[in-house]
Amino acid sequence: MPASHAPAVLIHAADGARARVQLDGAQVTSWIPAGAAEDRLFVSARAEYGAGASVRGGIPICFPQFGPFGPLPQHGFARTTRWRVVREAGGDPGEARLVLTHRDVADARPAVERDAWPHAFTAELLVQVEGAALAVRLDVLNTGDSALTFTAAFHPYFAVGDAFATSVHGLAGLTYRDALRDGSVFLEDAAALAITGPIDRIYYGAPEVLEVHEPDRSLRVEMSGFEDAVVWNPGAAITAAKRDFVPGDERRMLCVEAAVVRRPVSLAPGARWSGRQRMIAG
Repeated sequence: MPASHAPAVLIHAADGARARVQLDGAQVTSWIPAGAAEDRLFVSARAEYGAGASVRGGIPICFPQFGPFGPLPQHGFARTTRWRVVREAGGDPGEARLVLTHRDVADARPAVERDAWPHAFTAELLVQVEGAALAVRLDVLNTGDSALTFTAAFHPYFAVGDAFATSVHGLAGLTYRDALRDGSVFLEDAAALAITGPIDRIYYGAPEVLEVHEPDRSLRVEMSGFEDAVVWNPGAAITAAKRDFVPGDERRMLCVEAAVVRRPVSLAPGARWSGRQRMIAG
């Protein structure tokens, strides 16, 4: 489906900050800070839109499973299902807010998903823009009668001038799982993580603030409710092979993600979890 035909909501703050959110997957696919002309989120020119598709770019929601670590398809089902708008206002003066919800009962999903993850829940996504900042918050409520367990992440594709001239700061001293080295665990000893090629790492016990540095600008990434962080760039071989990438896209994007992977969240009946990622353009 063309992007122009996919249902989406645009939100605008009084200061000019704005964002676009697709109803399919509750996926933020554009964020332009106040006073800026350039989008700080990357979306591939070959991205696919519509029911059942996850847009290649923006901020996909990984829930109730991150990656392949569980019985569900890659990154779970939240990013490929239709969400519903709850409200488009509220918050402090000058902010623009959007709240979407995903209410699910186990017997409403395909049998293969129901058997793999047989839980009832309600999820809400808050999207908020103001000034130089974009914030996304995921709230999950267990509406069933038994405990549920999940992993989750926000998966933002940040637009960069050249990913291989970009570095991520704040990860020094952490251990990480490297998917490109058979899932082995290593210690990060670099003061700044320089992106030099394909990378697929989960950093455990990440701090609440990371920074992405380009030669002429920066991005501050704040996280709460998430214990881990993911750094991902597909590299040239993957962008050349995937139909929803344009060859060369690997240089135009970098993912720095708030995640909870190593220690899954467990919710008792009636319990709620909240995770937030806030990005500030500099």
